[in-house]
Amino acid sequence: MNTFRLRPVDALWAAARSIEVASLPSAEAERSVMVGDVDEIAELANLLEVDPSGEHFDCMCLGDASFTVRGEMGAVLGVLTYHLDGRLGWPQWDGQLPLLRPARLNQWLVEHGVIDPHP
Repeated sequence: MNTFRLRPVDALWAAARSIEVASLPSAEAERSVMVGDVDEIAELANLLEVDPSGEHFDCMCLGDASFTVRGEMGAVLGVLTYHLDGRLGWPQWDGQLPLLRPARLNQWLVEHGVIDPHP
């Protein structure tokens, strides 16, 4: 019998109805964008895919951008924290994990005005 196991982060994306993407207060000016389109949520889920076998790291900083994933009625399902060194943190993980496509995620954040292209 073939059994497919849904990872917790996959369940998070499956229940997502919107994502608020924001630069964190440590940045010069806090900027945010709300994503609610199904295709754009799927694009972000793809860009935020991590290597689960990668080395866990905990830098203890607040990070550079946050992704607040909301479900039905705006309920917060989870908050992921992006670090410009190419790692993503989520409280359900032990530290941050390396992203598979950090350059593309940086490009998306710049295109949407969340981070400065020349920090």
